[in-house]
Amino acid sequence: MASSASLLVCFLAALFCTLSGAAHLAPLDAAVLNFALNLEYLEANFYGCAAYGRFIPEELWMGGENQSGEAPIGCPARPTRLSKQALAYAIDIYEDELAHVKFLKAVLGSAAVPQPLMDLGPAFKAAGNAAASLALGENVTLDPVFNPYANDLFFYHGAFIFEDVGATAYAGAASLINDTGILTAAAQILAVEGYHAGAIRTLLFQSQGKKAINKPKLLVRDVVQAISDLRDFVDGPADMDSGVTVASQCKNEKPGSNIVPTDENGLIYTRTTDQVLAIVYLGGAPGKGGGFFPNGMNGQIN
Repeated sequence: MASSASLLVCFLAALFCTLSGAAHLAPLDAAVLNFALNLEYLEANFYGCAAYGRFIPEELWMGGENQSGEAPIGCPARPTRLSKQALAYAIDIYEDELAHVKFLKAVLGSAAVPQPLMDLGPAFKAAGNAAASLALGENVTLDPVFNPYANDLFFYHGAFIFEDVGATAYAGAASLINDTGILTAAAQILAVEGYHAGAIRTLLFQSQGKKAINKPKLLVRDVVQAISDLRDFVDGPADMDSGVTVASQCKNEKPGSNIVPTDENGLIYTRTTDQVLAIVYLGGAPGKGGGFFPNGMNGQIN
């Protein structure tokens, strides 16, 4: 059976034939696609580190006019300690995200931005401590340190940070895109990101009662909710995030599942580009960077 990544590439091939190159792109469409490319760089490198202990191929770091890209920091120097199941998820999602990078770069052509500096190590530690501190109302240093390459649960939590954001980012950017072919491709990528997010949220829900952190003592559902609350805190006053559990209607019953974060109409939340930047910058201001993008994203939307 063909991999999901190869199927995605084949499915988008017809669009690629008509969209490849930058001459046809409206300036706003190019800016939105480069914004998406930055996020795909982030996700593809994260899953490459988790699956193989390496970044995406160096030839993909370059911009459309051969501008040099930057090597990320924080990838483990040795293979990750993931189970066969977690490793299978990491490899599968890596292939999809790598395909997205290649596709977006091909569509953008000479307008594609190079890979920016990304922090795939210390930024996770900072995110974990910030989420726990917000949840507990005091400064907290997690023990063990939040390292998404250390074990299955931490890997799933690391993926959770990104996947919901990617899905809501594509949903929010839809209204900015003028070209219907590009909009179709963006919708297809959104669907893939939604599948990723649903898979990760399901895995976390299945483990929601397990201990995730020793000090302070936090269960998986507590960590997930803390990450969700941190995203909600930094992206502004609107409430557009949720964990993987909901309170049971019956006393003494276990929490129910919340696999898909939706509004009252069952629609996925949408985030503006500024809201997405606030999350991946871990509260840093647009134009300044921070968090997973220490020097900010590349492109007009940064």
